Amino acid sequence: MASDRDKEPPSLEPPSLFGRKKRRAAPLEAERVAETAPTAVVDDVREPTPTPEPVSPREPWLEGRPAAALTGLLVGALVVAATAGSLRLCTAVQGTSSCGGAGLFLLVAIMVVAVLLGTALLAAAAVPQPGSTSFLAVGLLSVATLLFLVGSIFEWWMVLVVPLVSVATFLLSHWVTTRYIEPS
Repeated sequence: MASDRDKEPPSLEPPSLFGRKKRRAAPLEAERVAETAPTAVVDDVREPTPTPEPVSPREPWLEGRPAAALTGLLVGALVVAATAGSLRLCTAVQGTSSCGGAGLFLLVAIMVVAVLLGTALLAAAAVPQPGSTSFLAVGLLSVATLLFLVGSIFEWWMVLVVPLVSVATFLLSHWVTTRYIEPS
């Protein structure tokens, strides 16, 4: 028995229990079996079964407008905190609250992070078109801030107003994207 095992080439099959090993068919013998085996032809006249839609691994944490409102609040708070932090950073580095040319890049970076955060939160809530909704909302927040709030941007109450405006822009953006954009 040991001499039979030594003659065969090494195998990737798991070892057999209690010394029993299945006998493999010789290559020529396997071809003969394949040639003589009948082939089954099945005419299936039934309609194919529809494939089930993939089930999401978890349920959304919030849906629709409440998710858009909460996302707007969080993104607005992030924008306020990041803008205040960048102003303090500029003051510490340059001695003035104006960063000059680098300030534009800081604001663009804050807006990009706000869009990404909004997209992630809306996607976690399974809101349709999360990227479009977030991008439109942050863009509207930027425009509304520059048009209506820039004169008093350094007032203490802007800490409350900007997140509320962000909630409004996220709700408006959610309404626009769910009403006028086709679902994917």
